[in-house]
Amino acid sequence: MDEVSQAGRAGLLAAHDKGIPVVIMEPLRGGKLVDLLPAEAKNLIASSPKKYSPAELAFRWLFDQPEVTCVLSGMNSLAMVEENCRIASDSEPGMLGEEDFALISKVKQIINSKIKVGCTGCGYCMPCPQGVDIPGAFKAYNAMYTESKFAGRFEYAQVVGLRKEKAFPSQCVACGKCEKHCPQGIHIIEELKKADKALRPLPFKIGIEAARRFILKTK
Repeated sequence: MDEVSQAGRAGLLAAHDKGIPVVIMEPLRGGKLVDLLPAEAKNLIASSPKKYSPAELAFRWLFDQPEVTCVLSGMNSLAMVEENCRIASDSEPGMLGEEDFALISKVKQIINSKIKVGCTGCGYCMPCPQGVDIPGAFKAYNAMYTESKFAGRFEYAQVVGLRKEKAFPSQCVACGKCEKHCPQGIHIIEELKKADKALRPLPFKIGIEAARRFILKTK
């Protein structure tokens, strides 16, 4: 899902070429590729011949790549520790076949079909003259549909809403500077309006503002 985000796969290969070990963090996107995977994707994985769990499929995709040195995954139970150790012990580069990659591709397509805005988070649209966190807004907006509405709104409230300096989409004045630099050609001005409406319904607006005032008052 994140092959082109930040350094991505290109960074992985560049590091490997220089002999630099690479440790993969958040291999399950903080558990989101398991707990918040769309039901259609879960069913597809469960019906596959090898009967991998979503976590195992993700881990094996990483271990299949010789450039990956270590996969660092958070574990909350003994069962998770045992599963992760089992997968790591019998995994090796080149173990996946065409049917595995086809399955992964279909799962990725299902997740992407839920995405509202094709933002990769590259940041070329930044900085916004009005202080709007454009990538942050779109990331949370997409999370509302790829994960859950509450998850997207809660993430937005935490990451953007509680900053010292406001960074809400409603601050946009439609100057168009961001759209000139967007590699994906996103109609950012219009999409920000939709994102703000979805991310900050009245109860969330009130809650975020109350939390901001409390936090700033205590600092």
